[in-house]
Amino acid sequence: MAVFSSSRNLPISAQVATRQSVEGLGLKVAAILLVNGGIVCLALTLDNDQWTAILASACLLFCNWLLCGPMGLRPLAPAVIYLNVLAIFHLGLVLPLSLGIAVGPMPSWLRGVELGPSLLLLILAFGSFALGATLAVRSRPGTNSTEPESVWSNKALYYLGLATSAAGLGALLWGIRELGFSRFLEATYFETYRLVRTYDPRFFVTSMQLTPMGFYLALAAAPRARIAAVALVGVSWAGMIFLLGFRGFALTPIAAGIVILSKRGYRLPRWVAIAGVSVVLVAIPISRQLRDTSLSERGAAISDIPLAPLEAVQEIGGSLRPLVHTIDLMENESLRWGSTYWRALGQVLPNLSLEWQGDPYLPLEELPPSHWVSRLASPWNYQHYGGLGFSAVAEPYMNFGPLGVAVVFGLLGYALVWIDRAELARPSQLACWGMVLGPLLWATRNGSGVFFRPALWGLGLVLVARIIGDSFARPRRRIRLRAARLHHSPNS
Repeated sequence: MAVFSSSRNLPISAQVATRQSVEGLGLKVAAILLVNGGIVCLALTLDNDQWTAILASACLLFCNWLLCGPMGLRPLAPAVIYLNVLAIFHLGLVLPLSLGIAVGPMPSWLRGVELGPSLLLLILAFGSFALGATLAVRSRPGTNSTEPESVWSNKALYYLGLATSAAGLGALLWGIRELGFSRFLEATYFETYRLVRTYDPRFFVTSMQLTPMGFYLALAAAPRARIAAVALVGVSWAGMIFLLGFRGFALTPIAAGIVILSKRGYRLPRWVAIAGVSVVLVAIPISRQLRDTSLSERGAAISDIPLAPLEAVQEIGGSLRPLVHTIDLMENESLRWGSTYWRALGQVLPNLSLEWQGDPYLPLEELPPSHWVSRLASPWNYQHYGGLGFSAVAEPYMNFGPLGVAVVFGLLGYALVWIDRAELARPSQLACWGMVLGPLLWATRNGSGVFFRPALWGLGLVLVARIIGDSFARPRRRIRLRAARLHHSPNS
């Protein structure tokens, strides 16, 4: 028996199909390299920030067409969602400005800033992501699973998900109690953030991570009759967090939940998707203006705020700012060579000290990327417990330069498509998918620290659920086997 097979041993029809598949892959790879290379050359020739932003958007459209057209991915496939979330966080501001349709004045940080290097890095990220996704389709063909719905009903996973969500809500209430309920109700969003960073923030912050974990577990394993109730609880929690002003913590679990439902065979009606996006675009600028009012006054202030969906897109696009600052600041600093990722991994373990001692002092070079860029580029915000966030494109550049951006996004595109096309026939596998995807979407505008901790905690939680489920299943399995032996025994 041959250990390694060759296409020569295949039937003629299989050899033709393999040859056509290889030729199709070569055409897609060549198209990506030619289109992205041409866009980069044109951008360098024009040397104009407005045209470079338009060309970056053209690159995004091409990558979307490639993913959803020749590659056959669904619009709600994780790779497509991630690519577009990354794009809106980095192009949502500069594209309307380039097209002359922006709402409001140009932000002060944009005046006199050269955007060309940042936009060229975005083009590199888009192209590398599409290239990795294309190679994943070739290496892992899709599967058409017809698993019955009963496979998805996992009681251990489902009830542990409900318990985890309840623990997250309890942690939120306990965290608010630590801050003081009356003080919390009278604080604006930025004052709330200061209170959280000044007092013990562990319960408050942990609740933002625990509740989505429970939501992913319950949604992946709930019986069909309870799917709607689980989804309603998740949306209600997200709405409450959104009202508090923590919009990213509210929206990313919803996006990951939609992907989980899609993998289970549920499809959102088009009108529901359009209505949901419209509500979010209207709610984001409203939430931004409500941040300046106390929580007790926000209900009355909503009616005085005009509806401006384009303003929401522009505000989301502010994540380009830390990328611009990172490129400028790294001209005078050496590459980190992966140190930011290692430090983020070192923060995975929880702080179990009985007394909160505040954040320890860290040298500038050891600060998390979001704190580093905020301290150097916006010191006033940093001193007042604010920040600029960060960028999923800026961190690999900060560590490894442009080559790091190409490698990281190539691997991301490959991994997202490879896993998505796998047959996730168990609720635990689907829950793992949600545990990784949710933090990954949130990390598009943050450092890797917001990814590693919730992702690894979530995967550990799924493992605990599997152990609990197996421990309860073994006695039942023994009873069934014993009953079967008695039934087939000749003396029975």
